[in-house]
Amino acid sequence: MKKVKPEALRILLIVLAVTLVSLSVVFVPSITGDEASYQKINEAVNAAISKQHNLLFGSLYIGSQEYVTDTTIGSGPGTDSDSNTGSSPGSNPDSNSLSTPELTPEPKPEDIVIDIAEKLPELKDSLDAMAKRYSCIAVSLAYFDGDAGEYYLYQYGYANTRTEQKVNADTTFRIASLSKLMTVICAMTLVDAGLLDLDEDISVYLGYQVKNPNYTNTPITSRMLMQHTSSIHDSDVFQTSLFAAVPKPLRQLVESRSSFQNRRPGSQFEYSNFGISVLAAICEHASGEMLDSLARRAVFDKLEIDAAFVPKNLKDTSNIAVIYNHTHRQIRNVESQLEVVDSDGILGHDHNIAQGGLTISMLDFAKILAMLGNDGEIYNDRILSADAVHAINDANVNGPGYKQGLATRLVPGFTLGEDEGFYYHTGSAWGVFAQYLYTADDTNRGIIVLTTGASTGRLSNGMHRIGTDFSRLVWEELN
Repeated sequence: MKKVKPEALRILLIVLAVTLVSLSVVFVPSITGDEASYQKINEAVNAAISKQHNLLFGSLYIGSQEYVTDTTIGSGPGTDSDSNTGSSPGSNPDSNSLSTPELTPEPKPEDIVIDIAEKLPELKDSLDAMAKRYSCIAVSLAYFDGDAGEYYLYQYGYANTRTEQKVNADTTFRIASLSKLMTVICAMTLVDAGLLDLDEDISVYLGYQVKNPNYTNTPITSRMLMQHTSSIHDSDVFQTSLFAAVPKPLRQLVESRSSFQNRRPGSQFEYSNFGISVLAAICEHASGEMLDSLARRAVFDKLEIDAAFVPKNLKDTSNIAVIYNHTHRQIRNVESQLEVVDSDGILGHDHNIAQGGLTISMLDFAKILAMLGNDGEIYNDRILSADAVHAINDANVNGPGYKQGLATRLVPGFTLGEDEGFYYHTGSAWGVFAQYLYTADDTNRGIIVLTTGASTGRLSNGMHRIGTDFSRLVWEELN
């Protein structure tokens, strides 16, 4: 349950006091029957109301921005009017105001970061053995207990084999399809702000018609894009453009008949990278910001994390991991990752970063998951409404072996240790295998595992075998 803020309680008490004092004006004269007494009482009441007026508006100005509803009242910030201050031109507008000390914001709680290699050497040895069994070049793992603010970290191998740069807690990786969660979070911040309606025709936001040519009377919505039921699929034209030196504009792709399956939008699940690219374009049009800028303003800066859809925008570009495939061949060096651009600021034009291009450390991604596990709040800061988080996890679409929500999946019956019920997603591209899991109950615990250079397969529920094996080993030790 969210605690009542001191400013809100103070305002409530003041309003109650004003109401009680004002009522006394009506009843006291009839009791005393004394006009002189009434006059004195009336003067006292006016003075009390004036004092409470100043206290009330002082609270509105010095308190949380959540309560600042009218910046034209009194002499508060952003006003240039003397009409409500009682001061004449040339006088000190603050001479009659209540002097109230500024409220100091609550300090950001310190994360408790625990190095598994240092504190749990036996677990570290077991993880090392598993990394070697899967022939990993790099492993980065973070387990979190969000309510306790604890993060257990494990790293193995090299971010760059040529320079022998080892993986550390701050090494950032391109996390493939785990990026989709961040794109959906960006969209949900716009829903919270009233800038995006999940059930509105996406053509309204894009500024041009996007219709399945086989079902022109059925609108495609942002909710369908998130749930992978929009009928927009990873067509040849999308795939070709995705890896082209000069990708085609998104509009040109979605206006191609081949980009749609012959099924009614909203009727059937089929995983779609292209659909998430369209969602990102909607976010850019709705917010007036490029996706990378929106993510940084709405999430990354608030969590004080270093992450980017456009890697060159990272604060530290010296610790990006090279991507190696299962034969240990270098697929994406750091230089090629830094060449990623976001269409030079053309809103809704790009389609090659939202579905798989986020670069982030596992510790920082774990903080995003901990925020979701706490109904959208972390470090005394609300990133998403609780309703938005519940929508993200509302797994009601049938996928292959799992239930699909707006961003996460739920596997019925899947267990780790004694815990059952986890939201999850996987990511794989160019040699990266990544997977996150977090509890579907209110215990706010989870784990993210990323590897490069490994060889692995999938389980029947869609999870990676390697990510699940690492997760199970850590979960059973820490729970």
